[in-house]
Amino acid sequence: MSYCVNCGVELDVSAKKCALCSTPVYNPNIVQTPSEEKPFSDTLQIPKSIKKRFIAFVVSVAMLVPNIVMFFLNVFFIKGSFWSIYVFSSCLLAWVLFVFPFFTKKLKPYLLWAFDTLAVSAFFFVFLRLLNIPGFVLNSVICVVLSLSVSVLFFMLWINRKKRHWTAIVLVVFLEIAIVALLTGVMVAVFTQYFNFFVVGIVISVCSIVMMCFFIYCNRSKHVRAWLNKAFYL
Repeated sequence: MSYCVNCGVELDVSAKKCALCSTPVYNPNIVQTPSEEKPFSDTLQIPKSIKKRFIAFVVSVAMLVPNIVMFFLNVFFIKGSFWSIYVFSSCLLAWVLFVFPFFTKKLKPYLLWAFDTLAVSAFFFVFLRLLNIPGFVLNSVICVVLSLSVSVLFFMLWINRKKRHWTAIVLVVFLEIAIVALLTGVMVAVFTQYFNFFVVGIVISVCSIVMMCFFIYCNRSKHVRAWLNKAFYL
């Protein structure tokens, strides 16, 4: 162990200068090797949570500034209908869904699920009301949003119970797509009396069921599953 020749403080083996008085250190009896770890890191270590919040702050400002500009354009130059509120509400919904989670220290999936469901429902309710859309369209849209929300909640509850294999996750996702597409087609057809939506729902459901059959085969065949794991690093 060496000591500073100027102030006498005890020095670390890898120290290049005194931490107290900054006097250069030289000890011919100690061979300095590049592999020795330094007592302190030369790089600034920033916690991941700080990086996330900084990114969210930058994105928030980038979304807010154009909305402020469009608001003043709408008020003072491009007058008439209050069109800037549509842009603002759309950006607000995108911020709630994709940027707001970065501000939270610890993600709480179920709380975010409830918050996002309320935000999307409120957005479509206000947005369609401002556009004077007929009530049956609004009812169909709200039903679609709620059905999607319930399917996401079911998936969250199911996947959090235990560790799932990727083939099982894919199967459940396609099953939910098939159910939601079929229910959406029925609800929209009932509210709008336009039964082509029901046909679209059936087509999407059939395609999802075909994909489910493929992945059921993959799940049962060890050779196919091994090939997929090797080919796509699953």
